[in-house]
Amino acid sequence: MVLGHTRDLQRKGRSRSGLANVVIVGYTNAGKSTLLNRLTNAGVLVEDRLFATLDPTTRRLALPGGEPVLLTDTVGFVRRLPHGLVESFKSTLEVATRADYLVHVVDGSGPDPDGQIDAVREVLREIGADKVPELLVFNKADLDPTAVAETVNWHPGSVGISARAGTGIDEFLQTLSDRLRSLSTVVELLVPYERGDVLASVHREGEVVSTTHEETGVRVRARLAEASVGRLAEFVVTP
Repeated sequence: MVLGHTRDLQRKGRSRSGLANVVIVGYTNAGKSTLLNRLTNAGVLVEDRLFATLDPTTRRLALPGGEPVLLTDTVGFVRRLPHGLVESFKSTLEVATRADYLVHVVDGSGPDPDGQIDAVREVLREIGADKVPELLVFNKADLDPTAVAETVNWHPGSVGISARAGTGIDEFLQTLSDRLRSLSTVVELLVPYERGDVLASVHREGEVVSTTHEETGVRVRARLAEASVGRLAEFVVTP
């Protein structure tokens, strides 16, 4: 009961933060936790067994353009996951339903990457997260670089990485940044000089495109997520 209450508070905190929510999903042992550790030094348990990660771990991550996001790891998915088990893990999996973007990690060195993708997408459909946009990330290029490269070619828009060795991480982060930019909105705000807290929020939650100083305040053009635009609506002059 306490754990569920904590999760509710975390969700409410994230919705207020204005930061984009990026959730890592994938077949069990695809390397999700290894990727989170690589990106954020999160120290998440990395273990080669089913459901090694039972509770979502969320960390803040700065993308190449400087824009911050919240990055969350989830439990590993498997084929034909019994409905009862899906129900049991819904409180863990449901973070995917509220994501702005899914990072779908696949073992690109394995014998059946497409089977893994289908299995994960089946569970996403069952929990109502199948409409959330996803970035396919084929992992374990250190084990079989040729297989990962070929699989990426078969899936336009995907990227290949080795979360363990760190190869391909820069391309992955840039691609994720570009995808999230396409979901955000450039708005213009006029912020009174005495509202330094609002300026700080704009810098913290989005990407500032330009600033000009006027008589009544600072005019800021910034790329912001929808949640931030709504929260700062009173200062928005040009949507």
